Amino acid sequence: MKRTLARVLFGLGLSALVAPAVAKAETPPEVSLRSVTALGTGCPSGSVRAIVASDRQYIALVDGALAASAGPGVPPSEQRVFCQVILDLDHTPGYSYAVTNAYGYRGSAELDAGVTATVGVERYFTGELGENPVHTTLRGPFAERFVVREPADAVGPFSPCGASRPLNIRTAVNVSVLGNPAGAGRIRLTPAWGIEVLRLHWRRCG
Repeated sequence: MKRTLARVLFGLGLSALVAPAVAKAETPPEVSLRSVTALGTGCPSGSVRAIVASDRQYIALVDGALAASAGPGVPPSEQRVFCQVILDLDHTPGYSYAVTNAYGYRGSAELDAGVTATVGVERYFTGELGENPVHTTLRGPFAERFVVREPADAVGPFSPCGASRPLNIRTAVNVSVLGNPAGAGRIRLTPAWGIEVLRLHWRRCG
């Protein structure tokens, strides 16, 4: 646990040093996490930890890699793997927030001809419509490492004013052999810095 916390703190300190220069928005005086929940085939319950930076500008998620594969003898349950992280954030009333992934994701894939792999990220507040800042398709033949980043303008959705609703972040990887039933493929995805750093974007309500 001490090593994990040390990695988180290091990641947050590093983010302040190398994050792109942006105008610093007003932040609420108090921000904390009520809870963090992990669901899905790629992150068993209790496998994700989160911490809010002291400047209230970042959240660090300590989670694992997502890996999917398909091909002869591979069970269907391994073809699509996802992790849904639910963040219940408590903050001073009168503010709304959104998050972006500060550094993106890195991965590797090996795909036979006709085999495809997809990476997708969806964010939404419980009871609200979501947005998909990341949706990437890799097509075989492919045997390389890759990096996926969000578009610079992919900020949102923002939390509803006057309501407290958890933020859902769903990340999924999928391998399909529909284009080559005899082929095989696999993909592995991790946060670019080993820790997923979420930048918080704040704005006043009203």
